[in-house]
Amino acid sequence: MINSRYIGVAGPARRLTEDAVRSTLQSLADSGTHTRIGLVPKHGTVSWDVSESLGADAVRVVKPSSTSGHLESVIADVRRRDGERLPLEVTICGEYLFIDTAHGLSDGKLFVDLVEALHLNDIHGASVWSLGPESSHVIPKTMLRWFALHPLRLRDAWRALKGMQALKQQALAEVAQVEDSDMVPWSPSPTVVIRQSNAANEAAVSAWRKENAPSAGAATVALWLVRCAMERVGLQSTPVVTIAINCRRYLNANTTVNGNFAVGLDVAVSGTRPIEPQARVLDAVYTSGLPLAVLGLVSASVRVKPATDRTAVDQVLRNPKVKLMYSDLGRPPSWARVPWTEGEGGQFAGLLDPSAPDAITVMGGVVGKERTYSVSFHDNVFERAKIEQAMDLIVTDPLLLLESVSSDLVEQHERV
Repeated sequence: MINSRYIGVAGPARRLTEDAVRSTLQSLADSGTHTRIGLVPKHGTVSWDVSESLGADAVRVVKPSSTSGHLESVIADVRRRDGERLPLEVTICGEYLFIDTAHGLSDGKLFVDLVEALHLNDIHGASVWSLGPESSHVIPKTMLRWFALHPLRLRDAWRALKGMQALKQQALAEVAQVEDSDMVPWSPSPTVVIRQSNAANEAAVSAWRKENAPSAGAATVALWLVRCAMERVGLQSTPVVTIAINCRRYLNANTTVNGNFAVGLDVAVSGTRPIEPQARVLDAVYTSGLPLAVLGLVSASVRVKPATDRTAVDQVLRNPKVKLMYSDLGRPPSWARVPWTEGEGGQFAGLLDPSAPDAITVMGGVVGKERTYSVSFHDNVFERAKIEQAMDLIVTDPLLLLESVSSDLVEQHERV
């Protein structure tokens, strides 16, 4: 996992100097290993050592971007840079911060916390997250509290699992299984397309959701829009989408986890079927604690047999279907304190390494009243123009997509 990275992008906000960023990073590293700053992987293990210094490449400065397209290009250039990388590097691009992180170091929480700290620590002092220690033995304690003290949640988790299986069976029944084994040479070429849904569109989507899909949260509707838009432009996908779920939702208020605490669940969310029945299944998954149970199983299996890096992939299907992963980081409360540039346009974006050559990772994030969609993919596998076309459908007229499922389909699929 150390070789998989994500670049979180936030801005535009108050410009920071290289010295200020380096000083804040050093103070965070000095606060203790719980901040994750300054940790380096211990070769051949799943453990980490503490570096004596941050390293010269911990902070970099690149020329400011003049357009949104140029910003996408700069992010891709940072990811494609040759040479060794530190577990965490910060790039200053004018009013934007790029937090380039090894996924083994932490999940999106580190990106969110660090954006706040870099902007505020030099003015207001140390961030709360950098002062408090991490909790110990979190997974077993949380599973005990969640399931052992509430046994009916195990039943609910089982029912949620059956609901997921029913969605998958329905999706497989609707998809023609065509074997394709024609492979072509491939090498990594990661890039990102970023689009922003403005406040007016987001308000319209929210009103539609409350009226037509009350079981669906904003992230579920955003995922459905992505699935629907990709189908519309001819980007065929596998039936399931991997949804990254932040399991901190199951923690009590006194528990802190700064490292990885998310898990991916494969759910057959379709953009050609109504949202509400599928949203009911997802809601049952989230409320039952099924993701926590899966996280516990994954954690236990890694302790028994640590994961090893897979053999490098150098081929891909000539005509691949999209293996979609969706991650939604929502609206971080702490970012209300970040000195954003006034007006609309605050971006919560990122390039997240796809899990395979034919994988596409979509990240959603909200700043103020606007939602940012970031689509990470390899541009030597999927056409950039197709990705841009799909995302333009979402941010131009999302209601057109939401209302595209006819009333007869709504009635037909009322039950899953």
